[in-house]
Amino acid sequence: MTIIVVTHELASAFLIADRMVLIDKGNIVAIGTVGEMKSSTQPRVRQFLDRVPEPDVEGELDYLQTLTGRYRRRG
Repeated sequence: MTIIVVTHELASAFLIADRMVLIDKGNIVAIGTVGEMKSSTQPRVRQFLDRVPEPDVEGELDYLQTLTGRYRRRG
């Protein structure tokens, strides 16, 4: 089964995604696993990932962890 989730909220995206696609102005900039995206040197990917962190989302992530059975890697 495939589910497509569109979000800018990275913490939950990293938790629930098997693969990710970064689209900028209608163009696919990068496709890869969470690890591949996090280690990408592509400038637009880095700009997106290195932006100002989002507000604390611990409660939401705890809920997603319960639903998915996945656990975040800290650090």
